[in-house]
Amino acid sequence: MTQFRAILDLLRFTLGILSSFAVLSAGFIVFVLEGSNPDFITFLFNNGVLEWPGLIFGLFATMLLTWGNQAINDFFDVETDIANQRLDRPLARGDLSRNFVKILTFLIYLTAVLIISGLVLIYKVTIALLIFTIIFVIIGVGYNFGVKQLGFIGNVWVSIGYVAPLFMGFFLLNPQKGMTITACLIILNTTLFMSVGREVAKDIQDVQGDKKQHLNSLAVKYGTKMASIVATFCFTIAIVSSLAAGAFIYKNLVFWFFDVVFASILVLTSYTIFVEKSQGGKKARKYTRWSLWVALGAFFFGIFFLPS
Repeated sequence: MTQFRAILDLLRFTLGILSSFAVLSAGFIVFVLEGSNPDFITFLFNNGVLEWPGLIFGLFATMLLTWGNQAINDFFDVETDIANQRLDRPLARGDLSRNFVKILTFLIYLTAVLIISGLVLIYKVTIALLIFTIIFVIIGVGYNFGVKQLGFIGNVWVSIGYVAPLFMGFFLLNPQKGMTITACLIILNTTLFMSVGREVAKDIQDVQGDKKQHLNSLAVKYGTKMASIVATFCFTIAIVSSLAAGAFIYKNLVFWFFDVVFASILVLTSYTIFVEKSQGGKKARKYTRWSLWVALGAFFFGIFFLPS
């Protein structure tokens, strides 16, 4: 049971579920905004994109890709995590071996690619889905082979991984209407800037260990105050972008409820990293993980209550 728990910690199990929910939500948003009847069962099983077995396998492949990226990041970060005393990481606390994680990561990526390849062959899904899958793997692997050393560019690189499942969902449903495309761009923009701010804020916690490992995060290169300013700037853009979604697309109280919570979490995160610095960076990990779920909830549940 201890090793099983360690594997769940390694993979960040809930982030995989979040990624699959993001793909599903993105597709449903397009489905509704394009003028289809917002019947969730119809969307799942009879929209002409996938039959239900293909949909389930596709969502599982998305989980696998996210889990693979988390595992490979821990594999390469083990020395830094030890230096930062990151006992939330199973490799750093010695619960798993690097060799085990290396094999597990390879099998996860391989399974995801095989599943997507099967969807392309069996369900005649566009080959672009397989290309997206390979790009997703490249994002995870490439980050650990040099991009991580690029500081803020590395933060943006990782954040693209958060946006990728949404983009995949939008692409598969092929939006045509101007309003739908605008909504997709606003949602992608909100998620991207929130994720960049999250990555910058997370680095504040790791500043001491990152210095020892000669990593050039914003917090290391310019100090925690500058990193806090950049993170807050990104959070502000994300909040403004979400407000634009509410004002021009959603226009309902359900969306606004989630959006107020989303904005409040990001404001709390900014306050925390300015006041508590390193300890604030630790809390920022938890707060911004909540904000990912809340933002996705706003975009997904709000679509059921669009004004007629």
